[in-house]
Amino acid sequence: MPATTKSASASGPVSAEPKLSLRGVGLSYRTGKGRVAALDGVDLDLAAGEFVALVGPSGCGKSTLLKVVAGLLPATTGTITLDGAAVSENVPPGIGLVFQSDALLPWRTVEDNIRLPLVIKGLSAGRQREQVRELVELVGLGSFEHYYPGRLSGGMRKRVGIARALAYDPDVYLMDEPFGPLDAQMRIRLGGEFLSIWETLGKSVVFVTHDVEEAVAMADRVVVMSRRPGTVKAEFPISLDRPRDFREVRFEPEFQRLQRAVWDSLADEIDS
Repeated sequence: MPATTKSASASGPVSAEPKLSLRGVGLSYRTGKGRVAALDGVDLDLAAGEFVALVGPSGCGKSTLLKVVAGLLPATTGTITLDGAAVSENVPPGIGLVFQSDALLPWRTVEDNIRLPLVIKGLSAGRQREQVRELVELVGLGSFEHYYPGRLSGGMRKRVGIARALAYDPDVYLMDEPFGPLDAQMRIRLGGEFLSIWETLGKSVVFVTHDVEEAVAMADRVVVMSRRPGTVKAEFPISLDRPRDFREVRFEPEFQRLQRAVWDSLADEIDS
């Protein structure tokens, strides 16, 4: 299956009303040497329940794009809509952020870190306890709910961060290399666990990663961004069956073909 290059008709899934829509999004900023363009003319749609992975060379603006979508940075040009409503400079209620740093509160236990979004949402104490208990079990931390972050391994801390994001229950997850700091074995283990959770929940995901294997193994569509100023260079629909075994799928011929195609597109940006 060939990649679809950037165009008005191939900038995302075919849908009358995409969950998330970016049109002509650009961002530039001033430095001591003048104005620098970080993003330029990004067009991208995300369907309800779709998993899109973003890959691109370092410095191409992948993380910056997530911050713009979340309303943390104002776009210089273009429009962003969530369920048809414009995204302003405040994080919309329907968007959840999971960044590389887990940002856990060190003075709170595992269960209290997970509980925080539920407190903000105003749930009753009983409902909070019930949901926290379910989430602790879901991410495999049933024996560690009373531990503080300083006593947890890196993989456990990531599980807490994912559980906290799940507690917030957004419509769209923006994930910026959430497994980046982990070793290869732990990335595969947590990636598989998150993929299983996502296939159950069916939420929309934009997932930034430098790992092409990870992108192909998880996503419905892999989007390759150009070098700075970043824009959408190519899109690769991922035809692998679901549910997927995050480890075993890597040995399938179709996976290897897709991985090679994404790498070839990405290499052009790294080598140019």
